[in-house]
Amino acid sequence: MIIFGMNPVLEAIRSHPDRIHYVAVAKGAHTTRVFDAAKRAGIPVRVLPPDQIERLARGVHNGVVADVSEASYADFDEVIARPSTKFVLILDSVTDPQNFGAILRVAEGFGVSVVVIPQHDSVGLTPAAVKASAGASEWVPVAQVTNLARTIEELKKREYWVYAAAANGEAPAAIDFTGKVALVLGSEGKGIRRNVLEHCDRVVTIPMSGRIGSFNVATAAAVLCYEVRRQQGGRGEK
Repeated sequence: MIIFGMNPVLEAIRSHPDRIHYVAVAKGAHTTRVFDAAKRAGIPVRVLPPDQIERLARGVHNGVVADVSEASYADFDEVIARPSTKFVLILDSVTDPQNFGAILRVAEGFGVSVVVIPQHDSVGLTPAAVKASAGASEWVPVAQVTNLARTIEELKKREYWVYAAAANGEAPAAIDFTGKVALVLGSEGKGIRRNVLEHCDRVVTIPMSGRIGSFNVATAAAVLCYEVRRQQGGRGEK
């Protein structure tokens, strides 16, 4: 898999250098940071003509690409079994890689223990999502599960309270997020599917005073994850 852009490649070097087959930089580009970091990590570096970098990246790349092994997904059961796991973010059928990448940045910034996505009808750790995450995808565990409803029931058995972000619910400040929390956000167009929503404990709604009726899923994730982390008292371990 080719990832591209200064921050995604730097974070891949920092977090998982063993997954990188090579780093390529454009001749004449300002890529000293990546070049030096790759050399220190023992990663092969290729200097290529800019047009070849352009063909490899297929997006805004800052003159830097890396060929890496496919990103591995976290084992959901293993992550949930850790005593430090207190905050789970569940995404129901989020398909836009830009939104998914932005959500991973939010998750990394607010100490989410694991991001859970369904195996079908959902974007995964694609090059576009990795780029949009600006390196966060290298640090936040992402788990794929076959059935979100069953996953929610498993979390409830482990004493998680599961909150659905949807309309006609309680304001975030009115909810106690200090325990073990799972937050569910729905797709960009349809929101949380009914069969998933029915398994959640409570509904949380972001109060808005403007003329637009809702935020997009990445913005909603930022608002709600901030409130959860604020109540839980800081970043915490993953």
